[in-house]
Amino acid sequence: MNIGIAIVLLTYVTILVLSYAIIIFIQENDDDKGNMIINKAYQYYYSILIFSILIVLGLIKLPHITLDSQTTSYLIIASKFISVLTLGGSIYALSKKKCKN
Repeated sequence: MNIGIAIVLLTYVTILVLSYAIIIFIQENDDDKGNMIINKAYQYYYSILIFSILIVLGLIKLPHITLDSQTTSYLIIASKFISVLTLGGSIYALSKKKCKN
């Protein structure tokens, strides 16, 4: 898989998740409810992103593991992809959970 294809896929998924976040924010009748869902989802997103970037940095700093620049860039893109999927999943789960209550 080429790095360009990975970036295009990441951009596509990011646009889908952000548009879903905007739809959830607009559809919620109560403004506080929509704000709470989006804020909580972004807290999960940033925590996963920081944790995965720290793992990549730890792998770079370890002396026994040699990573070239292409592998490092794939790991960073993968960490961003995982965090975007976490954002979309948490928005979906929180919106469905709040609708049941």
